[in-house]
Amino acid sequence: MIKILLTVLTAGLVHSTAWAQASNDKEPEEKNDVSSILESMGYPELQVVPRASERLRMEALSESRTWYVTHWPIQVSALSTLYVGLTAKNNFREDLSSKQEKDAKSIATVAQAIGAGWLIGVTAFGAQRPYLRGLRNTNKYKGDDERTTLLRERLAEEALERPARTMRVLQIVSVLTNFVASGAAVIHADDNGKMTAGVSAILAFLPLMFTDHNILVHEKHIEYKKKIYAPLKSARASTSFYYDPHEKALTPMATLSWVF
Repeated sequence: MIKILLTVLTAGLVHSTAWAQASNDKEPEEKNDVSSILESMGYPELQVVPRASERLRMEALSESRTWYVTHWPIQVSALSTLYVGLTAKNNFREDLSSKQEKDAKSIATVAQAIGAGWLIGVTAFGAQRPYLRGLRNTNKYKGDDERTTLLRERLAEEALERPARTMRVLQIVSVLTNFVASGAAVIHADDNGKMTAGVSAILAFLPLMFTDHNILVHEKHIEYKKKIYAPLKSARASTSFYYDPHEKALTPMATLSWVF
């Protein structure tokens, strides 16, 4: 009986040792498989085509020729508001009281200031050439190693994002101010003045009808960046044990599921 027990224990110990060794042999392989998959993904900043630095370079080159009309939706709406302010005095109603005429002149002056302010302001913003400034800042960092390359790409992404973030705010403020100025001019205007102010009020929404170039450039870059992993909807990793009826032993398993 003792010999039988010793035989069973020895066999169990050998089987356990073999199972542990097999598990240890599989574990690095499984880790290597997962690691290779994750490493193959890399940095999206370095895989997007065109890269942020390339896009920044292209926009900086184009910017030298088109900076004065880059923000044309706001410029057109500003011009219309300025026109309403300049012509308002010729389109007042004839039945205005002295107080109403004074208010109408004040509204016309405000419309002129708003229109001229936006026209000069967004043109000056384009004259700063934010893409060229961002490109110069990015080019300060030299080197071909991965760390430096990644640094340049992330700085380039920031350079694409900054003008877009600014213009998102400016276009909303532009719509509100130009619309209010044009709408206020209707109050004391005659039929011709009402038509002019009405058209101007509609043109105030141009920045919302047409996406600003800075915003469009940034959105396109984000869109291209997302397309790197677009086919991959989700991923799940799980572990379990499989009972082998022939070997009468539990085998550890690791599963990595991808949904496309």
